[in-house]
Amino acid sequence: MILQAISIYILIGAIWSCWLEYFTMKELPAPYNQPWTNKERLYHILLVVVSFSVFTYVFIRDYFEKR
Repeated sequence: MILQAISIYILIGAIWSCWLEYFTMKELPAPYNQPWTNKERLYHILLVVVSFSVFTYVFIRDYFEKR
């Protein structure tokens, strides 16, 4: 049961990491749109909750500042 939960968490983290890397490479200007290192990918996979929370906070903050 615990192994299944860990596997699902890592799968969600991997999906999030893949999408976030694609998004940053597509949307950010140079020199920030470079491919990620394995260390960055591992961070976003293992700390998906932190990564997603920060992304959501900054996205919402920037959205309302531009309005």
